[in-house]
Amino acid sequence: MKIRDLILAVLVLGMVISTGTLVIFASSGISDIKDTTSEASSGELLGNASKNLQDVAVSIRDSLDGQMQNQYEMVKTWAQTPALLEVAKKAQSYSKEDLYEMWSAEATRVYGERQEATGDGNPDNDLSPSTSQYLTDLSVITGFPEIFITDFRGYTIAANTATADFDQGPDDWRVILQNNVPVFMKLGMTAWGEDWYRAANESPDGFYVSDIIWNEGTSSWGIEIVSQLKDPETNEYLGQIKAVFDYGMFIDRFVDAEELNVYEIKLVDYLGIIVATSLEDKSKVNNANFNVQNQASFKNAIAEGSGSISQSFIDENGQDVFIGYARSNDVNGHVIMVTKTASEISAPIDMFIGTLQSDIGDKSSALQRNMIIIGAVVAIVIIALATLILIAKVSVPLKKLTNVSEKLSKGEIEGLEIDIKGKDEISSFGESFKGVLAAFHFLKDEAEKNQ
Repeated sequence: MKIRDLILAVLVLGMVISTGTLVIFASSGISDIKDTTSEASSGELLGNASKNLQDVAVSIRDSLDGQMQNQYEMVKTWAQTPALLEVAKKAQSYSKEDLYEMWSAEATRVYGERQEATGDGNPDNDLSPSTSQYLTDLSVITGFPEIFITDFRGYTIAANTATADFDQGPDDWRVILQNNVPVFMKLGMTAWGEDWYRAANESPDGFYVSDIIWNEGTSSWGIEIVSQLKDPETNEYLGQIKAVFDYGMFIDRFVDAEELNVYEIKLVDYLGIIVATSLEDKSKVNNANFNVQNQASFKNAIAEGSGSISQSFIDENGQDVFIGYARSNDVNGHVIMVTKTASEISAPIDMFIGTLQSDIGDKSSALQRNMIIIGAVVAIVIIALATLILIAKVSVPLKKLTNVSEKLSKGEIEGLEIDIKGKDEISSFGESFKGVLAAFHFLKDEAEKNQ
């Protein structure tokens, strides 16, 4: 029957649509979730990794800045040490020739390429061997490669090692070998002597810290910390103490890149010159070919102070790295840069995302199964509704027709009515029964007239 066929078609179609829609929705939804989660997780994790590098750079920067303040105060304290003040006073009674002999003994004197005498670095010849030993001990403890003191004229009178020059003052006395005869020569070209020597004397508090400079004597990048020596009672100027702080020493002694799980930690001056690196290969230190002033991270550090770059780039070592940076708040304005290779950062992230997607895939299968069950339940509900419709459209009208036919067979036609409406086959059949019922009424009426 057409009605049943239609109802069955509706049932099947409803079941297919409900189940299919739920499955497609579940599959596409999970796929979108996997893709979105992968993208979001990767971007967020890379951002966090870059931020961690920034945090490391800031931590090292703060540590170094704090240590520098301690170094400044430490040199000021040394300048008040009685033993140093005593030897500076003692030097006042010695001539430059006497002090030069102590700095470079003629018996063992060595002359350089320009036939200029060099210091012998032998503390036993110094004005006060115990003072030179004291400075040597300070060098070992602090890591300062060079510590020495001068008298009021600028002559070196005690040092932890051989200094490049004897006279740091305006006269710049030197011994030059001429025709195999050592001759004292005054080579002073300025009225103030070495830059650091003049700066300390011109400073209101007698204290000076230089910019980051390349120290020829120690072959390292660092800063010069200088303080005047003054008699605490009379305030008489006695000389100066100079200590050279080596940034390479700081990186090597106090920063462990491996422990921090980073590729490299480097310190850069305000011109982009690498002054220290945690790498074993130090060839890029003080090497113009490795200048980083054009790197975005360096420019950002100078402009912003601290930050990180969330995209990897090829650094001066040829490595694909992520970077965090922090500019010093100290007077030198150096920049700490911390890098980690892209492969080291991306490997754990990729592993995490892979695990995450696998978990989502497992949950996707479970969800699809649940969706199929829900679809089946929906289909059953649809079947139940279709059954009710079938009963209302077919069974009820047929039952009415059956009752009418049974009464007709018994001749009980009084009060019989057929109330079936519609345009389907049952309704058409009902209309036919109405004609039969009308015929019975006609025959009955004729029989009654003939009586």
